[in-house]
Amino acid sequence: MTATPMGCSMSEGNPSVVVLVDAFSTGALLARHARREHRLIHVRSRAHLPATFAASLPAELFDEDLSYADQADDVLHRLAELSPVAVIAASEFGVEVADEIAAKLGLRGNDPALSYVRRDKFYMLEAVAAAGLRTARQRRGHDVAGLLDWRRAAGLGRTVIKPLDSAGSEDVFISDSDAEIRAAVGTILGKTNLMLRTNADVLAQEYLAGDEYIVNSVSRDGVHWFTDVWISHKVTVRDNRRIYDCEDLLSEADPRFGEILDYVSGVLDALGIANGPAHTELIYTATGPVLLETGARLSGLANPGALDRGTGVNQVDLTMDCYAGEGRALAAQPLVYARREQARCVNLIAHRQVPLPAQALREQLERLPAIESVRFRIADQMMTRPTVDLNSSPGVVFLVHQDPAEIERSYRTLRRIEHELL
Repeated sequence: MTATPMGCSMSEGNPSVVVLVDAFSTGALLARHARREHRLIHVRSRAHLPATFAASLPAELFDEDLSYADQADDVLHRLAELSPVAVIAASEFGVEVADEIAAKLGLRGNDPALSYVRRDKFYMLEAVAAAGLRTARQRRGHDVAGLLDWRRAAGLGRTVIKPLDSAGSEDVFISDSDAEIRAAVGTILGKTNLMLRTNADVLAQEYLAGDEYIVNSVSRDGVHWFTDVWISHKVTVRDNRRIYDCEDLLSEADPRFGEILDYVSGVLDALGIANGPAHTELIYTATGPVLLETGARLSGLANPGALDRGTGVNQVDLTMDCYAGEGRALAAQPLVYARREQARCVNLIAHRQVPLPAQALREQLERLPAIESVRFRIADQMMTRPTVDLNSSPGVVFLVHQDPAEIERSYRTLRRIEHELL
């Protein structure tokens, strides 16, 4: 068992212990928040991780950093000695292991028997369909001829081809022809995906036409609180890839709002997400909302400062309350937020390969009237690559303002700056 003392024990009192599994990317926000009141133990579900994710780990915040992949029994024994009050999946990587550890320690969590439906996109939609909710037609497999036969029999035109188990819109292809499907399947099969698993099959789904929405929530004992809902806007780039442009915080007065939340409540129940955060993506089609996927973890849009201004609540605070605060803050909140200020989350788009000019970008973006924060996904001067998915977007910018026109002006200026520097 790898146990690395970080030399950062809290000096006052005897704080309780919280276990975070795979605190990478947005999970670092959770770690910083949790460190205010708790000792932190970090558990890695995998022996190795992509360098980009590993670099985001706030290692200085943890009293111990344990590797579960090859020493599960030793880790469980050590955690039992520490008597943690909570085990939390701090990123998509950690969902299954967090479920397993929480169950074995008798702590709050989600049923590990359903972990697979919260991770495998095919079984996810099967579970949601079995609950009587609308889903896309789909087929999994590795035989291209079989997938093409299914597509023709289903009468589908445009088809989505993607991995069964990945993240960050990695290798999601929109295909209009047999040749494009063959190329997409060839790209995906046999590749080690971001979750460090080999793609043995691909998932083929009918293309869903309509607006895309993001719904973030925190659940406790099967009750769901909705912290923020966004409508997504995308643009098409090279290789017919559709990438995220920006997301706008939805008002509770939007005519689709109630129907979307009712649908997502059903999805969370179908996937067994009774406790903790969830990040759901869906398309509002001609027949209503239809699920793309749900992650049983914090949203990549998690930004306490921006959300506190936009809605008065944020997913990070309420996740900690769910697991370590006895649910008092959740109980004090309405189940659905009310928008206070307009907010837009803008994904930076790199147009070429250059060393990330983080300082120059930050200096110019912080002059925008609607700016709330800038967060880079890669280090200063690290080489960018042309953006084809979320993982190749070099950063995210949050705009918050009472005036939607001011947000639009700041957004247009931001894109001009981006074209000059990226």
